[in-house]
Amino acid sequence: MVSTASGEGKYSFLHLLLRLIGKAAYLSEFDIGQIVMARRLGTSITETARLVGCSRSAVVSIHAKWINDGDTSSRRQGVGHPRVSKEKGRRRLSRLVKQNRRQTVAQLTAQYNAGPSASVSEHTIQRTLLDMGLCSRLPTRVPLLTKRHRQLRLQWAREHRDWTMDEWKRVAWLDESRFLIHHVDDLVRVRRLPGEQLLPSSTAGHTQAGGGGIMLWGTFSWAAQGPIIVVEQTIKVRTT
Repeated sequence: MVSTASGEGKYSFLHLLLRLIGKAAYLSEFDIGQIVMARRLGTSITETARLVGCSRSAVVSIHAKWINDGDTSSRRQGVGHPRVSKEKGRRRLSRLVKQNRRQTVAQLTAQYNAGPSASVSEHTIQRTLLDMGLCSRLPTRVPLLTKRHRQLRLQWAREHRDWTMDEWKRVAWLDESRFLIHHVDDLVRVRRLPGEQLLPSSTAGHTQAGGGGIMLWGTFSWAAQGPIIVVEQTIKVRTT
């Protein structure tokens, strides 16, 4: 039997208790949301526990509670903030996300609670977003395109959508790429559904400039692959 008469004995008892419950009670709402999201994406229990920094038993219990109850909190039934369960509320939350996909959970919660609906907690908003498939992801890196660029690309695609395989075999493809020594990743994240990664609001434009690096140019076709050439100066493409 563990003695709790002294401070040392009490500390040992609490330490043992924390190990038995897997520290689940000390996980933040963000950690809990990460566990649910990771398991929904197919991450193993062991890997999820390693990423979050908790025990495997905590991952199992939190994920099981979310599956069985749709909730990971410990509040009693009927106590605390209500859930975003009505379809109308979910549609409104979806509109708020699409207005600005770079908003944090705290910002979305503040906007949602500013409306006529009943107030909800950040945890409820986060859980609802996960349930709707609107997970937080890094924006897709794409070339920085203007509206005119998009119009020309769409026009080109429509003009060539009915080409046959033999016609495409006669095309030679060429491109240049700059490989930078130093690359800075933005910490901005967006919320999107599967298949929405190329929406303008889900992407982050970038230009091929800045930092030391090397520029390579290459070409290929159906019949052969051309050489890779190191470019010493900027290439300017002349269009007709």
